[in-house]
Amino acid sequence: MKQLLRFNHEKRLDKHKKNNPNLIFLLKCRFNWMKKFTNNKKKIVELGSGNGFIKKFLGKNIITSDIVKNENIDILLDMNNVNKKKNLIKNTDVFIFNHSLHHSNNPIKVLSILEKFLKKGGVILINEPEISFFFKFFLKIFDHEGWDLNLKNSKKRNFWIENNATGKLLFEGKVYGDKFLKYKIIENELSEFLTFLNSSGNGVDAPYIKLSPKLLNYVWLLDKILVNFFPNIFALNRKIILKK
Repeated sequence: MKQLLRFNHEKRLDKHKKNNPNLIFLLKCRFNWMKKFTNNKKKIVELGSGNGFIKKFLGKNIITSDIVKNENIDILLDMNNVNKKKNLIKNTDVFIFNHSLHHSNNPIKVLSILEKFLKKGGVILINEPEISFFFKFFLKIFDHEGWDLNLKNSKKRNFWIENNATGKLLFEGKVYGDKFLKYKIIENELSEFLTFLNSSGNGVDAPYIKLSPKLLNYVWLLDKILVNFFPNIFALNRKIILKK
């Protein structure tokens, strides 16, 4: 299993090195908004870093972690067992999850445990897939992970793992208030459609049409309009900021 994960990480690193402008633009959109929370902070830890691309956008001082090592991963760390490496993550200013929270065994437990390692006033920055009509459609086509919106199934052992409905379940409606009272939601925003679909993907190797920076900005603007008016149809990403 680890060999397969390593192969996938290396494949994604190779794709990034080929200078796919669409993917780079997408990652800028996902990471650049975090700068106002990471600038001048001493300790920033990303959990489930995968390919470690975050360093290219937020700086080399980001501590990247994952269960599989590659050239951009600083520490081997399982987000489901952070207590085993508590000395490495204690007194953290910022924790970051970029499309990784839905890979945890239990995101509610993970976020709750991180609270004790986060400094007072510290933040958790999250990008998660948003399970809209089109996200379901393309997950089916590419047979890539899955989703389950039925909380009655949450007692099943693997309910949360690779559940692309995680962001929606945790941060839309009343579930949040019941589980994360120690955090305050600073921001909870939906985004991305064509920008994501035409990026070739960060976890799959899909076809894409290479666009200029100017056209990519127009596509991003179009995405904002579509997501604003029809979020349940078009939104593919949810941005969440939690503050201790």
